[in-house]
Amino acid sequence: MREKPAGDRGRHSSGEYAFTFGVAAIVCALIPGIGDLISVPTAILAVVCGIIGIGHYDAGRTRSVLPAAVGTALGALALFFVAVVFIATRGPA
Repeated sequence: MREKPAGDRGRHSSGEYAFTFGVAAIVCALIPGIGDLISVPTAILAVVCGIIGIGHYDAGRTRSVLPAAVGTALGALALFFVAVVFIATRGPA
């Protein structure tokens, strides 16, 4: 059986960072023009932090996997959205 993780130590987990970056990436992806330049690195950070957060959950170092999973999904969705918009606007005519 899995041990309970230690109590909150007053710091944020990588899953919470993934969720924050994921929401920011989605919001930036909806801004025309300059939003793509901001959204891509933010979405990559969301995916990386989310994968780290899921790993921490598997290792028993955090209590919840939900913020990490949602942040990873939002980051991937933002990357997909930017790729579709890029292909649609700059692809062959």
